[in-house]
Amino acid sequence: MVYNRSWKAEPLGSRGGALFTGLTLFVLTLVPRFAYAIPAFAAQTGEPCSACHIGFPQLTPYGREFKLEGYVAGGMFPTWKNFALMSQIGFTQLHDKVDGGLATGFKSNDAWAAQQTSLFYGGALDAQLGLGAFVQVTYDGVADQWSWDNTDIRLARPGHLFGKPFFYGFTFNNNPAVTDLWNTPPSWGYPYVPSGLAVGPTAAQQIASLAQGVYGLGAYGALNVTLADMLYGEVDLYKSLPNRMSYALGVGPAAQIHGVIPYARLAVQHQWGNSSIEVGTYALMDQPYPAGMTNGPTDQFFDIAADSQFQYITTQQAFSLQLNFVHESQDWRASYPIGAAGNPADTLDTFTITASELLFQHYGITESFNTIYGNADPVLYAASPVSGNANGKPNTNSWTTELDYYPFNNGGPAWLPWLNAKLFVENTFYPLFNGLARNYDGFDRNAAANDTLFAGIWLAF
Repeated sequence: MVYNRSWKAEPLGSRGGALFTGLTLFVLTLVPRFAYAIPAFAAQTGEPCSACHIGFPQLTPYGREFKLEGYVAGGMFPTWKNFALMSQIGFTQLHDKVDGGLATGFKSNDAWAAQQTSLFYGGALDAQLGLGAFVQVTYDGVADQWSWDNTDIRLARPGHLFGKPFFYGFTFNNNPAVTDLWNTPPSWGYPYVPSGLAVGPTAAQQIASLAQGVYGLGAYGALNVTLADMLYGEVDLYKSLPNRMSYALGVGPAAQIHGVIPYARLAVQHQWGNSSIEVGTYALMDQPYPAGMTNGPTDQFFDIAADSQFQYITTQQAFSLQLNFVHESQDWRASYPIGAAGNPADTLDTFTITASELLFQHYGITESFNTIYGNADPVLYAASPVSGNANGKPNTNSWTTELDYYPFNNGGPAWLPWLNAKLFVENTFYPLFNGLARNYDGFDRNAAANDTLFAGIWLAF
């Protein structure tokens, strides 16, 4: 549901008004699928993080409206409280070591990393106009590099359509689906806090790979069909960053893509009592040049997804369930003739299901299953130590269990009330990795060798 409130702070006069007012946000870091909330929104609105998050970064209905309405609730113009810092420190242990180190400058196993530190601006730029922003700059402690990170600048306005409350807006952003209100797309999906030192599968879909390598403009709208039902739609058009700019912003070399990249999102949300459910779809199409090229023939990718999210939230517990399926069609019309792909066309699919429970706003548990599968391509998925695919298939299955403790979810100490922290332990195991359970890379490494224990703390203030 969406109500016309935010910067004018108008009362809603309905029970839905109690659901929406707060802070929110979660952002994607340089490593795809990192997502974060920032205390600048808590400082602006005066609300605790629990008002808008199930733990974090999952958004409640309360938090979804704050984002939808342009990050302006509780603010007027920028102040020092709109700036925030975040640091994430973690310990990574793989089942088997990686000769040469988990990353450049790191041990072969059992390694600590301050894997990212970020500076944020979050909140109102001009609340009367409905202009607000979320901007992040990140230092990647694994890559030892600064970069721009998720950026979402919005102009949001209330109105009516077909006699129904309608909220619409415009966005400048640098990541397809960074604007999303639900924790299902890759930008906000699980794992929310992945290890930057773990060994990951070779295959990745285009929609998850474009983060920070593109920039674009979009328009969105949310129509309250009834008090309980909201229809959401969004269309964005992106361009790839020029190579020089991508290096200047710390994300080079960005994949070079011909023309405009269209992205579209459609979702329906229904609320009743303490529960809400969303069902939706999103899609993206682009025409990338083969690696290392900036002109000539292009390939063509088409990603289409189906997603759903259910939440049940009370003061003592919060349960959520997310499902996401993405199908990617890969037409190698440019790469296949030059030998950069083994087939004229391929497909790549991913499916993720994640269930989480938060008790008393302090204790969290999450269970997630992820599978990647597609047809064999011996050129795209070739044998090599650790990261290779001996049988040319991308297929990978993983299970992750996570335990969390949030000491300040209802508000920080008196000297810093918007301080938040998350202590976490994640255990991920791989029954199948890069196509096989045993000797998956062709150099005698088994899938279980990449099983990962990741524990640490995320501080935001």
